[in-house]
Amino acid sequence: MQIANASDFESSNQNNMDDTLLVRFYLKPRQDAGESAKQGRPVFVETEYIEIRTPGSRDAVARPAKPRDIERFPKHYDAFKARVAEPETGTPLTEWPQISRSMAEEFSYFNVKTVEQLIAMSDQNAGRFMGINELKRKAKEWLIASDSSKAEEAIKTRDDEIAELKAQVAQLLKATKVTKKRRTKKKVAKKKEVKQEE
Repeated sequence: MQIANASDFESSNQNNMDDTLLVRFYLKPRQDAGESAKQGRPVFVETEYIEIRTPGSRDAVARPAKPRDIERFPKHYDAFKARVAEPETGTPLTEWPQISRSMAEEFSYFNVKTVEQLIAMSDQNAGRFMGINELKRKAKEWLIASDSSKAEEAIKTRDDEIAELKAQVAQLLKATKVTKKRRTKKKVAKKKEVKQEE
C-alpha cells in the first residue's frame, strides 16, 4: 500500500480552492522611502497590489503583489494587464433560474457571483443567509443535472454516429455480396468452359 504525502494533495487542492476565490490585481501609489529621503519630499511609485476575497465574506486580504501571486492567479493577472474585468468561471447567479435577481444582487454584495461559488461558500460565511443550505443543495443538484444533460447529448450524438456507421457497413456488405456473386458466376462459367474443352 502506498502512503500519500501532504505534498501530493497540496497543489491540486489549492487549485480547487483558488477557483472559488475572488481575486483582483490593481495599481496603488506606494511611498518610496529611499527616493523620498533623497528628494526631501514624499515620492510615490505605482505598485501592483492584489486583493483576495472569500465568497460570502466582506473581508479581504490586500497587499503588494508578489511573483508567486502572479503565478498562482495568471488569468486574473492577465485580465488586469489587459484592463479587463476579472474572469469569472462558472454560471453567473443572475443566469441561474432558481433564485431571483434581487437575491443574486445580495449574494454579489458578499462576493458570491457564480453558482459554483455559492456551493463552495464556507458554513461560517453561509450563516448570514436564511435558507442557504437549501439553496446550496439546489445548486449542487442543478449542476449535476446540467452535467447529465450534456452527457445525454453526447450519448445521442454517439448513437447517431453508430447508426450512420451501421448503414455504411450494410452498404459495404451488400456491395461485397454482389461482387462475390459475380465472381462465383464467372468461376462457374470458366469451369463449364474447361469441362467442355476436355
